[in-house]
Amino acid sequence: MITIENYNTNSTSLYQLAKKIIQNTSLSSDLKKSSRETLFIEDICKRVEKSQSVLYVLKNGVTVLGLVAISATAIEDHPSILIDYIFVNEKVRGQELEMLENTKPFRYLIEMIISISKDLQKQIGIRYIVLLPDSDDLQDKYKKLNFEYMNGKKKRWMYFKI
Repeated sequence: MITIENYNTNSTSLYQLAKKIIQNTSLSSDLKKSSRETLFIEDICKRVEKSQSVLYVLKNGVTVLGLVAISATAIEDHPSILIDYIFVNEKVRGQELEMLENTKPFRYLIEMIISISKDLQKQIGIRYIVLLPDSDDLQDKYKKLNFEYMNGKKKRWMYFKI
C-alpha cells in the first residue's frame, strides 16, 4: 500500500528518523554515492527537527520508495518553494511503477511538490519551485519536467514557474 508520510518539527516520530529511512531503502551500490546519500538524509532529518524543512516520504508498506524535502525561500522577492533534497530508492530508480499509476518515483515526487505549491499559491502567493541540481544528469531530468535555468545559465539554479 502506497503512503506519503509527512514530517515536520511538530511530528512525534522524529527520533532516529534518518536511521529508519536508511534501513528501509536501498542506497546507491556505489560506496561513494551511498555515503553521500546517507549524509544528505541525515542532514535533512536534522533540518526537519530544527523546523528548517518539511520531509515527505513515499513508501510502499515499510519500504521507502523515495523522499523529498522542501523549505520556503524567496526568489527576486517572490515567495518560493525550495527543493532541498530529493532521493529515490536505487531499486526503483528510472522505473515506471504500476503502484504509482505507471509513473516513475522521481516524477511522482516532483508532481506532488508542484501540486503542494499550487495549493500554497492560492494562500500565500508562491511563484516558483527552485532547486540546485547535483549533476548534469539531474539537470536533464528537471529540464524534461519543464524546469528552466535561472538567468539562462546551465549548471546553476533551476526553477519551475507555478
